[in-house]
Amino acid sequence: MECPVNQQQFKQFDQRLKRIRQIHRKGGGFEAAGTLGQSFYTRQARRGQRAVHRPALAIVAGFVVFKAIAAASMPEGDYAARVAALSESGLAGQAGAFVMAPDPISRTLGGWIAPLLQQQ
Repeated sequence: MECPVNQQQFKQFDQRLKRIRQIHRKGGGFEAAGTLGQSFYTRQARRGQRAVHRPALAIVAGFVVFKAIAAASMPEGDYAARVAALSESGLAGQAGAFVMAPDPISRTLGGWIAPLLQQQ
C-alpha cells in the first residue's frame, strides 16, 4: 500500500515546517492574549525611534513661527538691524544672529501674520 502523500507535497510540508522553525527562533509565532510576546518588545522599539522626530519637528516649527511673529511685529529694516547688531557681539550672539536670520519660510509666515497683528 502506497502513502497518500506524494514527494512534492512532502517537500512543501517540510519547507513550511522549516519556515515555522525559523520564525520561532526569531521570536515570532503564536502569542496568547494578555502575554508579553516578541511583538510587544519590537513594537516598543519602533515607537522609540519615531518618538524623537515628532518633538524635534514641533520645536523647529514653533521656532519658525516665533521668528515669523517677531519679524511681522516690527518693520523689516528694524528686524534686520537688530539681527545685524546681534551678529556683532560675541560667539553666542553670532550663533543667535545666524538662527534668527530671516529665511523664506519665516518671511512668508510673517507676511501672513502681519495683517493679523495690525488689526489689533
